[in-house]
Amino acid sequence: MNVTIAQSAFERALSVAGRAVPSRATLPTLTHVLLQAEPGRLKVAGTDLNLAIITWEEALVSEPGGITVPAKPLAEFIGALPDEPIHLQVDRETWTLQIVCGAYETAMKGLDPEEYPILPELEGDGFALDPEDFRLAIDQVTFAAATDETRPILTGVLIRREEGRPAGQPAGVATFLTMAAADGYRLSVKTLPALRAPEGAFSVIVPASALEEVGRLLKGETEPVSMMALRGRNQVGFRLRRVAVLSQLIEGQFPDFQAIIPKRWETRMEAPRDALLKACKALSVFARETSNAVRLVLTPGEEGRPGQVLLQSRSPEKGETKVSIDALVEGNRLEIAFNVRFLMDVLEAIEDDRVAFEMTTPQSPVKVLPVSDPSFVHVVMPMFL
Repeated sequence: MNVTIAQSAFERALSVAGRAVPSRATLPTLTHVLLQAEPGRLKVAGTDLNLAIITWEEALVSEPGGITVPAKPLAEFIGALPDEPIHLQVDRETWTLQIVCGAYETAMKGLDPEEYPILPELEGDGFALDPEDFRLAIDQVTFAAATDETRPILTGVLIRREEGRPAGQPAGVATFLTMAAADGYRLSVKTLPALRAPEGAFSVIVPASALEEVGRLLKGETEPVSMMALRGRNQVGFRLRRVAVLSQLIEGQFPDFQAIIPKRWETRMEAPRDALLKACKALSVFARETSNAVRLVLTPGEEGRPGQVLLQSRSPEKGETKVSIDALVEGNRLEIAFNVRFLMDVLEAIEDDRVAFEMTTPQSPVKVLPVSDPSFVHVVMPMFL
C-alpha cells in the first residue's frame, strides 16, 4: 500500500470509523481499524461484529493494498500531526505502517488485513430516504427504546414497509416506512415517505444504538440515504455519500404497538411545547428524590377563558415548586403524574410549537403528539398518584 492523503481527511475518517471499534475485545484485530487503499480513495473501517462503520476519503493511491492498525493510538497520533499531506506505506513482511507527515516519521505495528472480519459490499438500490426526514425519525423514535438487555427485542427499532398514504404524508406517497420503539413504559411511532422503494416486504428490527450512529452521520447530509437488508446475513445496511453502516438485526417478534395507542380520550390538553419543556426542566430539580415524579392538574376553562395546566413537584429535602401554564383543556378535569424525564424526552424530540396530550384516566396510557405533525405519535404510561 502506498497512499498520500490530507491530514484532515484521514483524521475525519478515523474519527468516523473509530466509533464502531470496541475499547476491549477478545479478538485483537477488533481493536484495529482496517485501512484499504483503492483507486483514488482510502477506505477506513471499524467493527465490533455487531456494528460496522466504513468510510472513504479521496487519496492519491500509488499502490493498492491494506493493513489493520490499532485504532486508538493511530487516531490520537494522526490528530496531533500538522495539517499537511500524510504519506502511508506498508511493509508487508513485518506488517508495519510507515507514516510520514512533514518532519514527522513513525512506524506502527499492524496486522494482515486478511485477519479482519469480512465486511460485505452494499449493492443494489434499497430504499432511498430523505436524509433530514430520516434523521428526524431516528431522533423521535430511538429515545423510547430500552437500554437494558432484559428483553433484547425492546432495545431495537422496528422498521417496516407500508403501502398507502399515512397521516401527515403528502399526496402521491404510495410507499412509506413505519418506525417504532418501546421500552415497556413508553412508545414512539413515526412514519416517513420513501423516495424510492424496492419490491417485496420489508420488516426489520435494528438496534437503537446502531440507528443513533446513523443519525449522527446524517447531520449535514444532502443526498438521499440508501437502506437495504443484506439477505442471508441477518444484517441491514445504510449507505450515505461517503459512509456505510452495517448492523446486525435483532431476531424476534416486535410487540403489537398499534394495540397500545389509545383510540379515545376524556381529557385533552394543548399547550406551547417550549413552555412545557422549560417547566419540566425546572421541576426536575425537585423531582429527583421522588422517583422523578411530577403531578399535572388539568383544568378546563370556563366562560371563554383559557384552561390551565398546573405542574407540581416536591422534595422532602429541597422543598417544592409549581408552575401554571395557560392551555387549551377540553373534557374532564384531571390529576395525573408522570416521570418528568419521560416528558422531557418526548418534548425535546418534538419540533412543533404546540403539543397535545390525550388522556382518559390517571392510570391509563397517554397519547402525546405534535399538533401539526400527525406523522409522529408517542404513548407514555403515567405514574401512580
